[in-house]
Amino acid sequence: MPFISRLKSVAFGAALATAAASGALAADKPKIGVVVPTLAAQFWNNYTDFMKKGANELGVELIVLNADNKPDQMVKSLEDLVAQHVDGIIFTPYWATAARGLTLAKEADIPVILTDSYADFPPQSPRFPNYVAFIGPSDEDAGYQMAKTLFANIKPGADGKKVIGVVNGTAGTSVAIDRRKGLEKALKEAPDVRVAGEVDGNFVRDTSQTVFESLYQGHPDITGVWAANGGTATGVLAALKNRGKVPGKDVMVVAMDLNPENVDAVKSGELLFDIGGHWLQGGFALVMMYDQINGKPVPAGAANVKLGLLPLTKDKVAQFEKDFPGGVPPYDFKEHSQVYNPKAKPAAFEMTYGD
Repeated sequence: MPFISRLKSVAFGAALATAAASGALAADKPKIGVVVPTLAAQFWNNYTDFMKKGANELGVELIVLNADNKPDQMVKSLEDLVAQHVDGIIFTPYWATAARGLTLAKEADIPVILTDSYADFPPQSPRFPNYVAFIGPSDEDAGYQMAKTLFANIKPGADGKKVIGVVNGTAGTSVAIDRRKGLEKALKEAPDVRVAGEVDGNFVRDTSQTVFESLYQGHPDITGVWAANGGTATGVLAALKNRGKVPGKDVMVVAMDLNPENVDAVKSGELLFDIGGHWLQGGFALVMMYDQINGKPVPAGAANVKLGLLPLTKDKVAQFEKDFPGGVPPYDFKEHSQVYNPKAKPAAFEMTYGD
């Protein structure tokens, strides 16, 4: 049976059931805690900004904590949320923190939704009945699409090989691993592509710029770069410019996230390809958690959500800007919540281009 979150008192439970049945707000303002890997990355700022918009619309007290790219800080933040007796927790389990975080929450009878980075076990299992849902991107497919586009748009050198550099994300995370799997799949289909070297950019701009500068200095024959995310790509573009190169002409770069600055880079021709929209997962998770703690549990069949992502090339920028002003699709949080709308469609959807 799906996990039903704890009730603060018998009286509150009765009021909650009545409110949920009528589509009204719960008696108390729910408190939902969120932990993100780092707010040094634009992606996670987009993620939390969308959640804050949803919290305002739904009447949620949102507590956002920053792990600052430190595994111990991730755990400490989860401990802090448990100590605050939040009604629900949404976190991204980098550094294999899923089991630890779920255990802490389980002991306090707090429901959890994981986002972006996969655990080694499914939601709503006997081990962690408080793990109510997962929502994240199809990372392997995204990595594959990035690679295929890159390979098709770079020219071979004198030896007939297309030489690329790879800037990976945070080591050990399922996000980085799965995106790299997509690249590996494409490499197996392209014997004319040679990887000059790989570095770890930790999914942030400054680190990516530094490590790619070193890689490119040792391999100036690189004409294509597979960058694991938007911040990584921004760092790579800066490194190339510092070397007097013109991104999009001397060296092709592909990325993932659809951050605003990367959309601008695609528009200008500096970035060949981007794919994303998955920062919306935070807002989707918020709706699911809001319903969960208001007596509308996530159905088992809708507990594991893997989002297809939206690809972007220069020829699609005008359509993208038309369909998604400011990069954000229209989204009514109350319309997607069963507390407000008993006939609500699933909280999550995939971004697609209009006609």
